[in-house]
Amino acid sequence: MTTFTLAGVEAGDASLNFGKGASRYFVVAIVATQDADNLRSVLVNMRKQEQFADNFEFHFNALASDKLRQKGMLALKQADFQAWALIVDKTDLPTFLQAASEMEFYLFFVTELVGMIPVEVRHKGTLIMDEFGSANTAQVKLKRKFKARNLRHEFSRIFVRRSRSEDLIQVADLVAGAILRRDARKDNEAFEYRT
Repeated sequence: MTTFTLAGVEAGDASLNFGKGASRYFVVAIVATQDADNLRSVLVNMRKQEQFADNFEFHFNALASDKLRQKGMLALKQADFQAWALIVDKTDLPTFLQAASEMEFYLFFVTELVGMIPVEVRHKGTLIMDEFGSANTAQVKLKRKFKARNLRHEFSRIFVRRSRSEDLIQVADLVAGAILRRDARKDNEAFEYRT
């Protein structure tokens, strides 16, 4: 049986300090594929086509050019992956989350989203999350949060990595960015590339 590789990232920020520029929306997105190398190759090929450096990071907000963003989203539309996302309107949170630290806030919604992904996709798979704070701390706390919430995540391995070193996280970032832009700016253009 082929297992899935999943990669996730957040968009927006986990702060509730709106007076200091906190975003209204927070998005967690996770992509899953049974052919991780093939999905990574989508971004590798884009770098070659656009003559970018091999270490160019595809980050939704960094793709200032509409043309480049459209090319990226069109390339992803052709790729074989599934995606799940959770969109949080931080102005409408329950009280217990209003008092949470940014790390607790992040962990709550990551575990919430993982719980929504079908077990057969998670079973014996690998989860790679974008670094949030210290990679080691986030990894330990994520595993503890699964346990505390009594959620059997089913993954055989969980990693936390920097997005610039993992193309699958960058794919998740493009998905999360399109969703955040749709809700925060009422701009559906990138989101409409979904399959």
